[in-house]
Amino acid sequence: MTMKKLLAILAFSLFIFSINTYASENPYKFLKKEVLIGKAKSEMKNDTRSISKKKALSIFEDSDGKAIKITLDTKFKGHKNDWERTGERNQRWETANKKKPRKFKKPVYIKYTFKLNDFPTHPAVGGSLFQVIANKGTSRLLPWMKLQFSGDRIVHQVNFTKEVFYLKGDPENSNFDKVGYKFDLGKVSNFNDYRTLSFKILASKKENGEIIAWLGNKKIFEVYGPNFTIGDGYTFKWGFYRWLKDAFLDETPTQSLTVKEFGFSGKCEEILDQDKCSYVSENKNSISYVSFRKSSSRSKTYGKEISKSIKWKKPLPEIKINK
Repeated sequence: MTMKKLLAILAFSLFIFSINTYASENPYKFLKKEVLIGKAKSEMKNDTRSISKKKALSIFEDSDGKAIKITLDTKFKGHKNDWERTGERNQRWETANKKKPRKFKKPVYIKYTFKLNDFPTHPAVGGSLFQVIANKGTSRLLPWMKLQFSGDRIVHQVNFTKEVFYLKGDPENSNFDKVGYKFDLGKVSNFNDYRTLSFKILASKKENGEIIAWLGNKKIFEVYGPNFTIGDGYTFKWGFYRWLKDAFLDETPTQSLTVKEFGFSGKCEEILDQDKCSYVSENKNSISYVSFRKSSSRSKTYGKEISKSIKWKKPLPEIKINK
């Protein structure tokens, strides 16, 4: 065999090795294989409005092992429908359900382990780390629930929506008239180490509805009765989404979300521990175990006409603080 052929074989072998090495360290493949659990492993895909995964994703490793790190920086900008949205500049890297929206027949159980150890805050920067989206057919209407940050605080928000409307000339972005409950989970600094959020969700327009949330082994809130006001199904959006203000773009910090595990299933034992799976409320009272803020809000129209509107006409749920 000639030296030329040997060099060619060596070069080809190095090429194949480099491909295999990249594949084993590819952050998106690592995410799908090692971070997503339950049905999330097969059902979640890169969302159409996400920035490039090559920019946003990296593998993070410390004494707790490997995790996926999702980074957002203003230099990445965002999808056209986010970055050029009326009155806002938004950016995201999220995954979304690739299957049809879930209906109201059975409960779903969710587990989310993450930390915010590389997350400098700014009072003008807010966003979400997980969303449950209300759908009508296959169209996304609005965030029904979302884990979000605002400045240096972490809250979990549950929205009961009175109206979803669309503005003339902007049919892709939904706007809301809603009542929201924001359950306070503490400062961003409280999430420097991994914390786990768990949920049981039974979406319903009737009295059998349930939403129960835990942080670690402590309940955050439990809500019973009609809980899904507009739409006929729901999907998940998981990842990192933030909204920014033009006036503070130069001051907006680079932020990273580090995730150890995220997943969901219709089988509780696949996702949650036995204590959570066996929990049954004695009185079905809708209560919160943490402080919360209730508010009403309506999206601005910026002088545009409303081209389409969907309304809820029944009473909205009431949540009280546990005493």
